[in-house]
Parts: sequence; C-alpha cells; structure tokens
Amino acid sequence: MLVCHVRGASIMTDDFRDKWPEMRMKHLELTQNAITRMGTNGASLKGYCMTLVAAIIGLAAAVSKEQILIYTIPIIIGFALLDAAYLSLERGFRNHYDSIRVTQIDVQPDFHILSSGSSYWKCFLSWSVGGFYLAIIAVMISISYLMPDVVDAVGD
Repeated sequence: MLVCHVRGASIMTDDFRDKWPEMRMKHLELTQNAITRMGTNGASLKGYCMTLVAAIIGLAAAVSKEQILIYTIPIIIGFALLDAAYLSLERGFRNHYDSIRVTQIDVQPDFHILSSGSSYWKCFLSWSVGGFYLAIIAVMISISYLMPDVVDAVGD
C-alpha cells in the first residue's frame, strides 16, 4: 500500500480506488454503531432515573417523610444533563452520517468519525430530554404535596 503524508495526515493513493465504495460502507456502519450506542445510553439513563425515583418514592412513603422527595430533583436534573450530552453526541453523529452518505462515491473516504456535536442546550430543552425529566419533576412535586393526605388517610 502506497501512503502519502500531507501535513500529518496520511492519504491512500489510487491503489485502492476499487475498494472505496466498500470502505465507505464500513465507515457508514461504524458511524451508525456510534449513533446506536448514544441512543441506547440515553434510554438507559431514563430507565435508571425512573428506577431511582420509584425507590425514593417508596422510601418516602415507608418512613412517612415527603420531604425526602425534594432531594430527588437534583438527581433528576443530573440525569437530564447526562441524557442531553448523549443526545447532543447522537445528533452530531447523525449529521456526520449524512455528510458521509451524500459524498460522491468516487471521493476517497477519510474515516473521520468524530462527532461535530449539536447544541447542548437545544438538546437539554428538547421534548425527549427536557419534556421527559420535567414531567418526572412535576410528578415528584405533586406526590410530595399529596403524600401527607394519603398517609393520613391510610393511617386512619
């Protein structure tokens, strides 16, 4: 294989031109795998958050202390921040995938696989992150107001 070095980057010569379409497909596959991982991680965070919130609701009900529920809000916000980071990376990889997809087939693939990222705060405020975690916070606040009445009714 003949490799030329230009400003620190190695460029393959035309020796492998017939393999470029196959190489481009592999590049798309690698990028798609990164997109899938980011989506899976975001979904896992939502599941972990729901599990933790349910456990804290159970604890608060067991000890009859609705004040415990207020401490879940920073935890929920932490999960939302992490989820927004994954969504930002996922969107960046999707943009990168599209740029690879529309590149002419006779152009040499560069295998650059870094995400350009997407606006973090747009991702944080999106319906899939902001909407989801804001709904959980609203439910937690509602439960903290309703819990004393429920505990009193059950205790009678």
